Amino acid sequence: MVSALSALLLAASAPSAAKAPAPKAAPSVVVRAEDPGPGPTPVRLSTLDDVARLCKALEPPERIRTKGDAVAQGEAEARQGSERRTAVEGRYEVVVPAAKLAFAPYDEPGRLLELVEPVQVAVAGGLARLWPTEARSLPVEVDAGGARRVLAAQRAGGLALGLVFDLSDDATCATGSRGRTRTFTIPVEPVSWRWADGETLLANGGATADRPLLTATQGARPHVGVGEPLQGPREARKAVLARAPELEACYAEALRRDPSMDGVLVADLGGPRPAITADSVGDAGLAACVQKVLSPLAPSKGGALAVPLRFELDAPGAVRPPAPGESGGSQPEGPAPRRR
Repeated sequence: MVSALSALLLAASAPSAAKAPAPKAAPSVVVRAEDPGPGPTPVRLSTLDDVARLCKALEPPERIRTKGDAVAQGEAEARQGSERRTAVEGRYEVVVPAAKLAFAPYDEPGRLLELVEPVQVAVAGGLARLWPTEARSLPVEVDAGGARRVLAAQRAGGLALGLVFDLSDDATCATGSRGRTRTFTIPVEPVSWRWADGETLLANGGATADRPLLTATQGARPHVGVGEPLQGPREARKAVLARAPELEACYAEALRRDPSMDGVLVADLGGPRPAITADSVGDAGLAACVQKVLSPLAPSKGGALAVPLRFELDAPGAVRPPAPGESGGSQPEGPAPRRR
């Protein structure tokens, strides 16, 4: 979560530089790791019919042919325009076998494993193809051992690619035919991608590059770290640390909803009620639980007070050095080691 955390800390520390009082209630800013901005839940495209419906919705209104008078034609174009806007604003996901995708030679200095360009992701047995127009090689940062595991899974026939993507405003489908069956090619804007062998996640790329490879259900251990205040006295951190068991209970409950959840919240305790002013987790339930736990600490006696809280998953066996004021040992101020 390094990049997301940097953005959060910069956003949260800006008021301090200006010596301005903390806002009483600021809207939560979501900077999800697997998402470049708040977006809709991805729609899974699994069959050729799924792709065909999407392509039909993407058809420009001026291209449709409608029977009837001018009014009927105008109404049909308006309906198609509405359907197209909805389709373009959507987010989509495919999970496909990766046996036939070709990998480029591993870049050891850059720790990058990527596909040979041009990449076309086959869906529905190759009758539909997705053509990435950005991050075109779908690169993942992974060590040599992790790269070997991806390639071994491909050789064994178990490797799958999961791709979440958006569409450009002018996206349309190219169509063709294979015998009597229509084929489709769609230009897509990748958001995140992952390589997996069955239920085992091997590598993440794109917006989810820093997400843990192990989930809580796979043995990863949850941890809540409390950072030094971005605003306010340093000793205020102790009051938040005293509520660590309750914050851990909030995280445990959130992991039941999403076993891979991690990220950073910034809690503003300067107002009459706690406010979450930055959020890279994107889970409303966790944010509400944290606000409830910290409510006795607001308003801060010292005025402006903003404290970062890091929610993260540690690999089994990982040992954290004790941090000042923490009995369990943590280092929330710096980025955790990447889990590969």
